[in-house]
Amino acid sequence: MKLDFLISASPTDGFFGQIAFFRRALDALGGDYREARLVAVFGDHDAEVLPERWRPYFERIDIVWAHPVGAHNPAHRAQHDKRFEAIRDDANLAFLCDADVAPLRRFDELLAQLADAPALAGVIAHLHFPRDDLPRDPDRDWPELAEAVLGRPIERPYRYTFFAPEEAPAAPFYINYGVLAGPPAMLRRFYRRDIAIRDAIADIVGHWWAPQIAVALASADLSLPTVALPMRYNFPNDPIAERLYPNECTEIVFLHYLRTRFFDRGEIFADAAAFDRFMETRLEGSNAIFQRFVADLTGGEFPFG
Repeated sequence: MKLDFLISASPTDGFFGQIAFFRRALDALGGDYREARLVAVFGDHDAEVLPERWRPYFERIDIVWAHPVGAHNPAHRAQHDKRFEAIRDDANLAFLCDADVAPLRRFDELLAQLADAPALAGVIAHLHFPRDDLPRDPDRDWPELAEAVLGRPIERPYRYTFFAPEEAPAAPFYINYGVLAGPPAMLRRFYRRDIAIRDAIADIVGHWWAPQIAVALASADLSLPTVALPMRYNFPNDPIAERLYPNECTEIVFLHYLRTRFFDRGEIFADAAAFDRFMETRLEGSNAIFQRFVADLTGGEFPFG
């Protein structure tokens, strides 16, 4: 299969290191994953230059600059949006990923599933989004947003994921944007509707949450098929996830190392000393799984010296 992976970022050492590690992790999976196209979409830049230090590690990473040099780029929107435009027309599937995500194991079953039944796929968000000073209330917010933006109600067939099953509030296809997968044509169709409604969403909830909320509203408005993936497909290095999803924790596909209590996600692949501290730290749970994966992949040596 032809696979595209697209990551939005700013041109900093932290992001360069994370993206270079993503490439290395893909290569280690072999087969179609090794042959997959990885695209780094950069914004917030003052020059279209890849630093000399990173060039050896970006030989098999395509670079796209999302906006003219020095352009105003509120909420990093340009690089987020440009990913949709950078997807190959002839790719079988595309994955839009955060930079602090690492593919730990092959996911052939998901590829087969989405090939047989095309859909947008992702892990439902942990919690409901904040809205001004109002308490988090999905039973109020989703109907109000749907009516204000779409002029009609939407269904909420899924459940937020950081709750016990019997307590989880209902949700639409409101995913954590760490991983969004789908066929190129469907992603582009979604994106056209997304950008048409996102400003209206931002007027209500602000620019930071608007892209994630737009996933739910645009996919519902177009009646696109959606799949809520198990937590293993975007597992956070978070003890709550480990407690709620112990079986998923042992089968992690995409590890989202977004929590920074024990190590700095922006430094471990950019600075040798930070990498060594990460390797030497005694970790538990999903952090330990990630640490062992990094050690196996790098031999415990800083990979980007």
